[in-house]
Amino acid sequence: MSELSNIREDLPTSMTMAAFAGISWYVGIEINISLFMLFKRWSGLYFWSCALGSWGVILQPLFIVLADFGIWSNLSASISMIYLTWLIMVVPQSWVLYSRLHLIMHGEKMLRWIMVVLIFNSIVFSVPTIVIGTLAQATTINPSLPHVNLIWDRVQLVVFFAQELSLSLLYIYQTRKYLRDSSVLFKFSVFASPASTDATSEEERVLCHLIYANILIIALDISLLVIALLGVQYANLFYIQGAFKPCVYGIKLKIEFVILNSLIKSLRAHGSGTYGQSWSQQRQWRRMGHTESSGNETGPQPSGGTGVHLDRMRRGSDQTRFDPDRWY
Repeated sequence: MSELSNIREDLPTSMTMAAFAGISWYVGIEINISLFMLFKRWSGLYFWSCALGSWGVILQPLFIVLADFGIWSNLSASISMIYLTWLIMVVPQSWVLYSRLHLIMHGEKMLRWIMVVLIFNSIVFSVPTIVIGTLAQATTINPSLPHVNLIWDRVQLVVFFAQELSLSLLYIYQTRKYLRDSSVLFKFSVFASPASTDATSEEERVLCHLIYANILIIALDISLLVIALLGVQYANLFYIQGAFKPCVYGIKLKIEFVILNSLIKSLRAHGSGTYGQSWSQQRQWRRMGHTESSGNETGPQPSGGTGVHLDRMRRGSDQTRFDPDRWY
């Protein structure tokens, strides 16, 4: 990478950084206010992942500005804080998505494997990033450390990009599958009232928005990867990519916060019916859709019109009731 320019003498770059920092602060503060006002219980994986991520979005550009413009002259302290805020900004992002994945994906074994991968990546690719980056930029103990840091920075960048991309694609796949199976279930319903039809349409709308939101998140991830890699190569983009990253993470967090909250409200409204059941239960409902509708157990059910008696469906040991507050 070529020699860095004096940022205090580069007005266009300084103004661009200020714009990205302003967006990051606005989004981060708004998410914090929404979190602490909307949540009755300040606990759980989802809540603290959103809280930590939003704090990182607020603090990361602040420390970058203080360090880049020489306001905070203690290099070791400023670099350490930049990397610590990077940690609480980047790592919780994937945990936000994971903490709501069970709403549309009920394979417990797969969810556990995803959790193991997230824990592994969160430790293996974040701790060395902080240690190597701080030593390389704040000390001179090893002349080869800056080169090692550049290589490692690209590695962790690609790993976290692939991780968040995989989660977004998984959301898209599982949501499409959920919509397809739900559509089949509703087609087999015997007592589908106009009210249940409207509720189903609302849920489908939210789920479609979830797909669109994850497509937008993937586009933001790609833009982040591109500008971060260019920032490593070109000095005039180095400062901009540092301010651009918190802005993108803030926008992603806001999108996830809004759409996942809409999703849980929609599914909670259907918690006693078809949409609140596990995949194995939904498959069983499809199998029984025609045969059970003519039995003695048909009649208006509290499930919203599936034609299948809920007590029968609840007797199986593998039938898990939907709990939207599971990760609170």
